[in-house]
Amino acid sequence: MDKQDRRMGPNRSQRKRWALGPRGFTLIELLVVITIIGVLIALILPAVQAAREAARRTQCTNNLKQIGLGIHNFHQANGHLPSSVRPILASTVRAGAFLRLLPFIEQQVLWDQYDTSVTWSDPINLPVSSLRISTYECPSAPKQNYTLDHNPDGFTGGSSAWTGIVAVGDYGASLGVSPELGLLSTATSPIDGSTATRSGGAVITNGFLPKNSQLTFADVLDGTSNTIAIWESGGRPFVYRAHNLVPGGENLTNHHTNAGGWVRPASDILFSGSSRDGSLIPGPTQAGTFLNRTNGYDHTTETYGASGFPAPYGTEGSSQPYGFHSSGLNALFGDGRVKFLSDEINIALVAALVTRNGAKKEVNAGTSF
Repeated sequence: MDKQDRRMGPNRSQRKRWALGPRGFTLIELLVVITIIGVLIALILPAVQAAREAARRTQCTNNLKQIGLGIHNFHQANGHLPSSVRPILASTVRAGAFLRLLPFIEQQVLWDQYDTSVTWSDPINLPVSSLRISTYECPSAPKQNYTLDHNPDGFTGGSSAWTGIVAVGDYGASLGVSPELGLLSTATSPIDGSTATRSGGAVITNGFLPKNSQLTFADVLDGTSNTIAIWESGGRPFVYRAHNLVPGGENLTNHHTNAGGWVRPASDILFSGSSRDGSLIPGPTQAGTFLNRTNGYDHTTETYGASGFPAPYGTEGSSQPYGFHSSGLNALFGDGRVKFLSDEINIALVAALVTRNGAKKEVNAGTSF
């Protein structure tokens, strides 16, 4: 630019660029930036979700360890293991094992408020039984089900609406192996589904915490380190399969399993397994059984009558072990350890781990099933 041009100042194109200010992003550059951000989010989000689930699973494990400590302290204080009270007649006083653990999980105040002379659904006890207890809740389980477990006696004939009256928990005492599952026993995969009958028709199952019993650690002949005491079982009374609510399952009148309330003996678990898709319970016509495919038997539109549901479970609870963790669930063993059981574990091995006096299976401290 010569002296004359400098005196005349910038030309028209230069003045136009200066008036517009610094050049901005082009459309292509903007799309590239957006794409890069999207890729970074896609890479980071699964890691964040995995970290959150790891934290939730750790909290679930800690809950079970607290329950295990409570069981051991209960045994030391009372000379026997806790047990749900569930007489044969439905009209009698009923209470779950988790109720009796309250003083041993730092809930002495709630225990002092509870009246053991009346059943769990009595209005006198609802101020306690309707309370959520964090130790009994797995953080990975869906939260819409809390305070929704019902009193089946009010559901007789299907004329009454499903009314939620007590808080739900995500763990269940291990009663034993169901006789239906025992029917699938083979020479190569033995499954012990036997039970013992006492006077009056009461049945003592072959697990760690059978109802109406006062077993001690000495009665666990397979060893406390080899016997499951508490199962994880989330999502009840809604029915889940493969971590998904069954279609239409948001309506409990159409789909439900009989269990869930932490105070109910019906929330104890008689291990039955299921088909691979979780739709069938074991029986003489079903050869394949699997763990962690469903959280319970789906009563669909069955109604509760004087003899219970017309399902194989009758007046008993119908839930199953079930976790919302990836590829498995947590289980508390009698010695206080918590183990993560894989979805693909052999069903006969699970049955052996459930029984207190059957085929003994060694479980190493570092083993992950």
